[in-house]
Amino acid sequence: MLLERETELALAAACLRRAAAGHGSLLLVEGPLGAGRSSFLEALPQQASGERITVLRAQASRSERWLAFGVVDQLLESAACVAATAGSGKARRACDDAHRGPVGDRVPLSAVLDGVPGDGAVLVLVDDLQWCDTESLAELSKGLAGRHGRRVVSALSLPSGVVPAAGSALGALVGAADRRIRLGALGPEGVRRSVEAALGGAEAEFVAAVRTRSAGNPLLLRSLLDEAYSRGLRPRAQDAEVVRTLRSEILCQYLSAFLRSQPGPVRRTVHALCVLGGDADQRVAALLADLDAAGYAEAVGTLHRWGLGRPGDEEHGTLLWDALADGVPADELTVMRNRAAVLLHRTGHSVEAAAGQLMSVHTLRAPGAVRILRAAADRALARGAPRDAARYLRQALLDGSCTGLLRARVLTDLAVAERQFATVAALRHVVEALPLFDSALDRAAAAVQLGPLLYQPSESGIAALTGDLAAQLRTRGGDDAAAAELALRLEARHYALGAQDPAVLPAALRRLDELGPRPPAGTVGERELLAALMHVAFVTNNASAERVADLGAPLMALEPPDPRHAHTPLPLAVNALAAAEHTAETVRWLDAVGRRVGHRDTDAETAVLRAERAMVALSHGRIAEARRAVVPTGTAEEAQARASALCTAVQAIVTLHSDEPELAERLLTGNLSHHQDQYHAALLHMTRGLLAARRRHDLIALHHFRTAGERLERIGWSNPAVLPWSSRAALMHHRLGEQDRALAAARLEVEQARTWGAPSVEGRALVALGRVTPGRRGTELLAEAVSVLERSTNAHELCRALYAYGSREGVDGRRAADALERARELSVVSGADRVTRQIREQIGRRPAVPEQRLELTPSEARVARLAAAGLHNADIARELQVSRRMIERYLTNAYRKLDISGRHALPPDIGAE
Repeated sequence: MLLERETELALAAACLRRAAAGHGSLLLVEGPLGAGRSSFLEALPQQASGERITVLRAQASRSERWLAFGVVDQLLESAACVAATAGSGKARRACDDAHRGPVGDRVPLSAVLDGVPGDGAVLVLVDDLQWCDTESLAELSKGLAGRHGRRVVSALSLPSGVVPAAGSALGALVGAADRRIRLGALGPEGVRRSVEAALGGAEAEFVAAVRTRSAGNPLLLRSLLDEAYSRGLRPRAQDAEVVRTLRSEILCQYLSAFLRSQPGPVRRTVHALCVLGGDADQRVAALLADLDAAGYAEAVGTLHRWGLGRPGDEEHGTLLWDALADGVPADELTVMRNRAAVLLHRTGHSVEAAAGQLMSVHTLRAPGAVRILRAAADRALARGAPRDAARYLRQALLDGSCTGLLRARVLTDLAVAERQFATVAALRHVVEALPLFDSALDRAAAAVQLGPLLYQPSESGIAALTGDLAAQLRTRGGDDAAAAELALRLEARHYALGAQDPAVLPAALRRLDELGPRPPAGTVGERELLAALMHVAFVTNNASAERVADLGAPLMALEPPDPRHAHTPLPLAVNALAAAEHTAETVRWLDAVGRRVGHRDTDAETAVLRAERAMVALSHGRIAEARRAVVPTGTAEEAQARASALCTAVQAIVTLHSDEPELAERLLTGNLSHHQDQYHAALLHMTRGLLAARRRHDLIALHHFRTAGERLERIGWSNPAVLPWSSRAALMHHRLGEQDRALAAARLEVEQARTWGAPSVEGRALVALGRVTPGRRGTELLAEAVSVLERSTNAHELCRALYAYGSREGVDGRRAADALERARELSVVSGADRVTRQIREQIGRRPAVPEQRLELTPSEARVARLAAAGLHNADIARELQVSRRMIERYLTNAYRKLDISGRHALPPDIGAE
């Protein structure tokens, strides 16, 4: 079935009718590779429209192009068969004479044509004229010279890519053509009908995919549809994507045979373009094909005439060049890709383009292959693509020359890339690299690439390893600044990784004391060491929140905002500053880091940044914001897939604050670090204690809280800002009627919280003590907790304190109602949905309170007085040394209590004593 050839066939039919009247013609059928020239010739005899017609056929071939008169002899055989069938002695004798006579005495082809029996036209078909032997070409020229007065139509097919040489017999015959019929690709409707005929249907998306893949070329279209049929594909939209990747082995073999018939320059150009792609630099492609500029241009011109276009050119179908590429011999492809990598690198192209060639071979043979791949990895890391960098470096390790010191450096580079998404592999590669280095300095430079927060302290003895390397560098002595800096960075990692080792903690605290009241922070090593020591002082409660804030101030001021800080101890400082409630500079610094992360594919760095932002949000009591930061998908499974041990801990802490202990437990048990990490184990027990307490399993809950405390005591961590286990145990003792134990546990946490000194931690501990203390003293403790938390930036803890105070029996009705209303407002702001529901239920249970003017707290009155005097919020915050958010909260409460709409309505004498 020929589709969309109606115009061309009508032209041929008209020529046949004229020939029947004695007016012959010569038709030249042209078209690119696969356009269907042979099929078109086969369809011509059916165009006679009832006229009697005699058909003589010949097929030229490359293998017989040196056989003299080979094509003419085929025509004679065809004429003899016709004569035998018709019983024409004249034609048969002419054929016999032509075969028997010597070359010089052969009967002319014209005589044979005249002897063909019948009154109708004679149709002479010769396919692939470009392979016709010279003698046959000359005989065809002579035999068809008098065609205009005879009943003969000759249809000769010739690919568009063939350009006859000037003065050649082929050129003479082509030039004598009366009509040229050019066959092109099928349009959308022709493709649709072909799909329908082959597969029994034609959904639009499937047809579009077929057309893109084949470009309507009949050969490609037929090959594609045959392959689709053999694979059982149906012409449905869901199979369209499969069609876009289909390949045809038969087509590949056909095109390989076709290429073998082409001159060497054309073959090499095709192979070069298969290697380099359609947008290849012509200079590089010519060099790869071993051609000069003129030779390459001529070869490309030939390809265009054949209708091959360039790789990736959808105008000619993506299947075409895929099949051509599949036909390149594997060994030749390996050689050419290695050569292409070197040529691309030498001619100033992207180093990743050069490396891309090396990624496609199993054997690296290019000189400098490792150097190219390492440079490409550096470029990939610079654009935020660590997975690409890792692929380049893994390929470099396959090079036989990558041994010794070079291998150590490649392994270290690989670890730097992998630490973004495969921390275990990164650790393994650094450990493998260290023995291959010649010097302690090189080993230290490799070891500092490990991010201490992304590994477990017990993994491969990293803490001991970093400590030993630091000691080796310190023993070098001298004025080697690089060695001293590396020693500091290794020491920082040693303390960060050893923070759960009671044997390391005393040394870390002594080291912090040695640094003095204002430790140096001018270099990277000094800042990393200070961050690690701040962490130890924080978790062991050996430095107050104010002292930690003083230590952290130069870090935020001097440390450049770089996402790579995730691979250092610096996030520990961010966590300590959040616990100390000093986050103004930290927020700005993290925002700057976030802008640099952008859309980089840096899982580890992004996860650490989110964890840092979550801890800062928690320090302000913004529970919903913290949850969005570390559980962006809302599911434990997806969050866990991206989490390191550090990030899992933060996720669990956040979900505990959002009253989701079930989710926290899934996160913690999914990360197996709780088997080795005492803090994770304590956090898991805390989580299970909360679950048990919610189910009123008080003894089980108490056991878990006590076990959490024992875990932390075992490693010397005593800061309740880390995990407030003691207050939780106090509440369970209270439920069980163990009043003395409840008071002791609650007072222990209050004492520890006051040692730390952050208002949110102290206020939380006072709430627990107030809840377990009976009578008026308990109420006073809850009121004290509210007062302390008024100084805090943590809206969530203030909300909980107000809720506890407002729910307390014996609190004045108006004060209780006011406290509960404020608690409700703060719970909505913080995003603590469960607490909001509890507060609303409590408000609903309390009796209505007569309306009366509410009194301002001292803090609210002081802020309102300054605002009425004309000061802006920032000025008030500076004067009172609190945050702007706290000023906004005080003013909001004052407006509500005074029943006014805003600052402009504040009475000028408000708050006056």
